[in-house]
Amino acid sequence: MKKLTFLLAAAAVLMLSTPASAQWGAGFGFSQFTHSGSDKVLDEAIPGFYFGIKYDFNFSTLEGLSFEPGVNIVHYGKTYSYLGFGEKEYRANYLSIPLNIKYTVEAGDDFTLSGFTGPRFNLGLGGNMFSRGETYPGLKAHDAQWGFGVAGTYSDAIQLRLGYDFGLTKSIKGVKGADVSPKVFRNALNFGIAFLF
Repeated sequence: MKKLTFLLAAAAVLMLSTPASAQWGAGFGFSQFTHSGSDKVLDEAIPGFYFGIKYDFNFSTLEGLSFEPGVNIVHYGKTYSYLGFGEKEYRANYLSIPLNIKYTVEAGDDFTLSGFTGPRFNLGLGGNMFSRGETYPGLKAHDAQWGFGVAGTYSDAIQLRLGYDFGLTKSIKGVKGADVSPKVFRNALNFGIAFLF
């Protein structure tokens, strides 16, 4: 937690003390989440999609380094038998806020490569996977992840992105009446395209 606080404070200081240029972006893509942990309850990936916006602050004194916050709406859904409780469509929607530190290098004419990493804060926006019953668990309404990934940008206008987010906080409530939260973490794989303005 101290490292996360330090990174956020450092990013804020850079934003306030360094003249910067900025660039908007909007994108969409594929996402899927899986569970990991000693009490894992979900063995298969739940597919979905995302769309959102981002704002890339480029610092003039630190060439190639930028701070890239964003806001995404993410939807997951699949028809399957959840823990053997009958086949139905299970859904989960999130508001996701990624806060990336990104480093970019020139990789050719009109093409750059970037690597990024940072925390993601996710707030559940509804879906039946958040509810829980007497014998089956539900997703928590919020969780946090740490993500990393790569991006390739052509002509400073079109960007392809690939990333993976590791769960940092427990993502399962457990069953009704149970006081113990299972040690289960939600991880996500993301692949998409963004358009820069």
